[in-house]
Amino acid sequence: MIVATLARRSLRARLGRSIGVAIAIALSVSFVSGAFILADSMASTFDNLFNGLVRDVDLEVRATLDADVTQATREPVDADIVNLLEGIDGVGTLEPSISRYAQLLDPDGEPVSTTGAPALGVSWGGEGSLSGVELKQGVAPTGIDQTVIDKVTADRVGYSVGDPITIVFDTGKRDFTIVGLIGLGNTDGFGGATVSLFDPAFAQQILGAEGTYDAVDIQVAEGADVAAVQAAIADALPPRTEVITGAEVAEESTDAIGTAIGFIKTGLLIFAAITVFVSGFIISNIFGITIGQRLRELALLRAVGAEPKQVRAIVIIEALAVSVFATLLGILGGFGVTKLIVLAFNSAGAGFPPVGLVLRPLTVVVAALVGIGTTMLSVLVPAWRAARIPPVAAMRPEIGFSAIRASTRLVGGAVITGFGAAMFLIGLFANPFGSAGLIILAGGGALVTFLGVASLSATVARPVSRALGAPIQKLFRVPGKIARDNASRSPRRTARTASALMVGVALISGAAVFASSLRDTFGRILDRAITADYVITDGSFQGLPPAVATTLADLDEIGAVTPFRSITGIVGDDTGTYTAIDPEAY
Repeated sequence: MIVATLARRSLRARLGRSIGVAIAIALSVSFVSGAFILADSMASTFDNLFNGLVRDVDLEVRATLDADVTQATREPVDADIVNLLEGIDGVGTLEPSISRYAQLLDPDGEPVSTTGAPALGVSWGGEGSLSGVELKQGVAPTGIDQTVIDKVTADRVGYSVGDPITIVFDTGKRDFTIVGLIGLGNTDGFGGATVSLFDPAFAQQILGAEGTYDAVDIQVAEGADVAAVQAAIADALPPRTEVITGAEVAEESTDAIGTAIGFIKTGLLIFAAITVFVSGFIISNIFGITIGQRLRELALLRAVGAEPKQVRAIVIIEALAVSVFATLLGILGGFGVTKLIVLAFNSAGAGFPPVGLVLRPLTVVVAALVGIGTTMLSVLVPAWRAARIPPVAAMRPEIGFSAIRASTRLVGGAVITGFGAAMFLIGLFANPFGSAGLIILAGGGALVTFLGVASLSATVARPVSRALGAPIQKLFRVPGKIARDNASRSPRRTARTASALMVGVALISGAAVFASSLRDTFGRILDRAITADYVITDGSFQGLPPAVATTLADLDEIGAVTPFRSITGIVGDDTGTYTAIDPEAY
């Protein structure tokens, strides 16, 4: 009870320091919990969305794939398959669908950027269609020169119902009138993609898909057994086609969006890991410095009968109280991080649906490990040093500083630094374990080396500060001498301050070196691999209409043109990316 009371009073007496530590912990926990909350919330939201969108789709007929390759594009099915399906007992509503490349142009004639998402042209299934597309404004397209586009893109670019729009297809570009704005379910967008819909009577002609459909959604007749209808359809289908349930369609869509969410989560966790490391270092520094500042206080406690374990417990209880409070704040901050990320993506045109925040037990556990665990590990050394302060240091502080000096710091720091450097070099050059070894050995070695250097810095702080302070003393005379003496008199304090700065410089310089190295490496690879004067591509990475290459080849100023197309293909048991080119022009 006495120990807890002293810890509480110590926190109140040093409220500013406690708030600073809490902020560092809360920031770390916010990014970690935000990454998990975002991934769980978006996964739950899209899962509910996709299940809702296929609520009325009992079955779907489509082409089969020869292997489980998510990047592969399915072949279209023959349009006559609709007639075959209409003759099967139990089949109710049929809704064929087509999806092709359709690049929207803004009012100035420039391509509408999708930041990597596809630009799609789709056949309109009609109001209340099985696809879940809903009309937000205007009317459905009813002619060859009418279209509806997603509301997110319209709002972002500045289009309204009644405006003219130009759309580029694989077959060329055409002019349309926007007669309506659409969204997916309860959202106004399609996850960052630009979408334009066309009258089903003319969609095949507009999209260059004459005589084919990409898939056919089916709602079975009232009272019919879905499994029995699926079996009957499977028996009647031609080769290289399949029929699956609407639930399987939703699961595939959820898995696909889950992959994208996973990339976002991984990026956030990498940033969070850096924040955790920096926070842990700062927390350890703060507690280490304050132990020195509280030398008389802690020594006085020893003098009046406090045992070393009680002094150590006071420091640990302080850290535990701050870390628990900060962890709770960090979890709440994670909700804010999630909202900010979704807002940022939607501002860029992602069109995410309203995200219902989900806090799972795993998120709380991870947040506690990061917030409380990191803090308690960071405070172990300061707490151990506090317990070693002798009672006599209350009258003679220099004895206390002498008592807590680690005689083995130089040897230990050198061993840690050498071990970390060895790990780094092995991971970077020998790399015996592949990519995982590069990350674990090189990354871990860099971290261990950093800790070793931080440990060694206290042993060299006095001579280094004297050497660096010599010109400062000559330049500023008395103030310079005082500054030099202050820096050299307390090497641990100087080393801790320098180490905190070292963290920031290391992160900034590391990021700058990585970015410039990556840019230089790719630049040299492209310089060697591509001899063309110009490369033409688009922002959605979907490719360009074949007419572009034909038009360029007809220009007198162009010496050679080769279109190329990359696909995912399977040869034997090997799956790889293959590129088709015009070998002569290439």
